Amino acid sequence: MTRYLTPIALALAALAAPAFAATNLDANAEFDTGTQNLKSSGAKGSFQSGRVEANISGRVEGDGGFFASKGTVIIGRNGGASVDDAWVQLGTSSVDVKLGRFEAADLYATPADVVRIGGLYGTNLLRGRDDNRVHAAGTFNLGTGVSLELGLVDVKDTSAAGSKGVRPVLSYGAGPLSLKVGLESGKTSAGGGTEEASFSGVGAALAYNLGSANVRANLANGKIKEAAGDKKRSALLLGVDVGGLSLSAESGKDEQAGVSTKYAGAFGGYSFQLFGVKNATVTPAFGTQSKDVGGTKTTDTKLAVRIHYDF
Repeated sequence: MTRYLTPIALALAALAAPAFAATNLDANAEFDTGTQNLKSSGAKGSFQSGRVEANISGRVEGDGGFFASKGTVIIGRNGGASVDDAWVQLGTSSVDVKLGRFEAADLYATPADVVRIGGLYGTNLLRGRDDNRVHAAGTFNLGTGVSLELGLVDVKDTSAAGSKGVRPVLSYGAGPLSLKVGLESGKTSAGGGTEEASFSGVGAALAYNLGSANVRANLANGKIKEAAGDKKRSALLLGVDVGGLSLSAESGKDEQAGVSTKYAGAFGGYSFQLFGVKNATVTPAFGTQSKDVGGTKTTDTKLAVRIHYDF
């Protein structure tokens, strides 16, 4: 943990110098406490998870361009520490490139996923934040409200597990409408010299603000070529956000070698201020998912309360 806390301490000291006046420092804490009944794994009873997050970021404008960077340290409830973001970005208002550890455009966003159960395919295999990959993303602003993000991922060590490939995402925003369409294509390996398997996927994320409510839909479809046979994956997520209330329902299916696994679930929560403090919220939340494998069905459920505080 010390190796992660030391950079934060140095950054805090640096903030006292006028030369670092453009540096931003912020932090937040987030903790979930609840109960679960996961019949698929046998886990049952109370649980608690959470972390404290510290961010250091900065951006400087130059002659027609800019440089920016960000570092995020996570101090976990389990006693461990890790790095989340660690990237540098440079470019102009027309085109820029980001390098390092970060997450690219999200094609399967899940608001209020405090206790979302499971993780269906969301065209996010090459989105980023993986220790064993080289990640770069270029963003091209093509016109008013239109941009193209081109992500490139490679495995630093060919003997290590990970995925590599290309991930373009086209984004459009105008008034209340937001639309993202993208695809990913590449290869993945379990490491240790194992044979690489090729994969591909497409996805779309749509959101429309009605004023009193925001409605959204996400769609993903992918395929991976494995020795056991091609594996096909699909997922659909529908949701609505009204004030502090957020509700989502999703379904998905995996198919391989004639075996079909179907998923259906829902999750959501309601966020409100705590004691009238603007930077503190409490979110009671729920999550459920059923899994059907060849007619054998199991259902998992979770209930929790999240406390979030921005320092």
